[in-house]
Amino acid sequence: MDLSAFPYLQGNYAPVLEESDFGLGDLRVEGEIPASLTGAFMRDGPNTAYQPNHYVYPLDGDGMIHAVYLKGGQATYKNRWVETSHLKTERKFGRTIYGSVGKLLEVPAEVIEAGGEPNPVRNTANTNVIYHGEKLLAMWEGGFPHLLNNDLSTVGLYDYDGALKPGDALTAHPKICPDTGDLISCTQRWDSPNYWVQIFDKNARHKRTIPVQFERKGIIHDLQITENHVVIIYAPAFHDVTRAMRGEDPFSWEPEKGTRILVIPRNGKDEIVTYETEAFFSWHFCNGFERGGKIIIDYVWINRMPFTQAQGTGVEKQPRRMYRMTLDNASKTLTNEKFSDVFCEFSRVDERRMGKPYRYGFAASSDRQWADAHGYNCTGRFDFDTGETTLFNYGEQANAGEPVYVPNPDSPHEEDGWLMCFVFNPGEGQYLSIISAGDVAGGPVAKVYIPTRVPNGFHANWMQNLTL
Repeated sequence: MDLSAFPYLQGNYAPVLEESDFGLGDLRVEGEIPASLTGAFMRDGPNTAYQPNHYVYPLDGDGMIHAVYLKGGQATYKNRWVETSHLKTERKFGRTIYGSVGKLLEVPAEVIEAGGEPNPVRNTANTNVIYHGEKLLAMWEGGFPHLLNNDLSTVGLYDYDGALKPGDALTAHPKICPDTGDLISCTQRWDSPNYWVQIFDKNARHKRTIPVQFERKGIIHDLQITENHVVIIYAPAFHDVTRAMRGEDPFSWEPEKGTRILVIPRNGKDEIVTYETEAFFSWHFCNGFERGGKIIIDYVWINRMPFTQAQGTGVEKQPRRMYRMTLDNASKTLTNEKFSDVFCEFSRVDERRMGKPYRYGFAASSDRQWADAHGYNCTGRFDFDTGETTLFNYGEQANAGEPVYVPNPDSPHEEDGWLMCFVFNPGEGQYLSIISAGDVAGGPVAKVYIPTRVPNGFHANWMQNLTL
């Protein structure tokens, strides 16, 4: 492949073209893997299989899962493409057939006649991988999730036993309630402006749908839960699929409309409350909770929509900062304050405190300027009690992924867990970093070196007790 025209396919954004398996003894360990950890660290991300025809931002590559399985202080690794119908069709023809979200292509008649995937919107399955209700799912917000086996082999599309209907697109950013085990998610559709909160119980059975009406389909990437509510950010960022099919720029940013914050009762009965503020965009929440008649939301703030159809605009590199928003239920007013000046993204928390009061947030962070495609060379810890931000720098040229909080099975305290992320540092290699959540500045307690590169990707999770 010639990837020279695409900044976000250079360096550690470039794909790996082989699926690999490395067993016990193949992975060098520096330090010591905590012996109490049994499970798998998995991360999803784009991994282009064929020469792309359009690739501005890492949204369009075929999904590949990278997994490190830990047990008894030892590690194994494997990676696999998610076998989507779009990828299987392109393999059959040996070339790229489908376009990108920013530039859709009509599917050739000969492809459809040969039984290939007819939908021009590629289900990339490249955004997140979760384990809930004993289901391992690769997710992309534009379609159904894909069910996987523990060894990463693909079973196929998963519709939650018919709860998802044709055309439904399940978010890649669900939240799990630590009290009930419910998965709080949402669906959107390409043919509707509306939004539907979807709640599944701890066994992955559908419980409730809460409809939310909009006059126009917005780009709503994430949601946040609190004890009684679901909170979403409706920014003035829009995508028009008909314009994408015509080859026109389908994205629009209309700041004069402002940004709305919707507070949706989880019971599905009470009234939805909307707050309005000046325009901003956000990919990801950190956490949220209720306190004294107010809702506190911590999230990553971006000035405007950070992507477009055109190359070289630089909008994707604009600052991202941790913010705290307070919604006052009594006065129906909103305050929005910057918490840290650190460039950050992919924010996470101890999931046992999801939707509850908490102290620490964590995020992929950067303390350097990026001249080309942006990245993150640090893991950051944000202390919401003291206001302190702590960074560990993996190296000037390093690329560090989303830091996932892994709880210590022997302790309920946030500071006693670990942070895991993939790191690639030229000259050092590729490894899984394991850092003490209570001593981020001290750096990794263990590095699990992987003999193949793990490209920059999106979201990861710890799958407790999931083994091969």
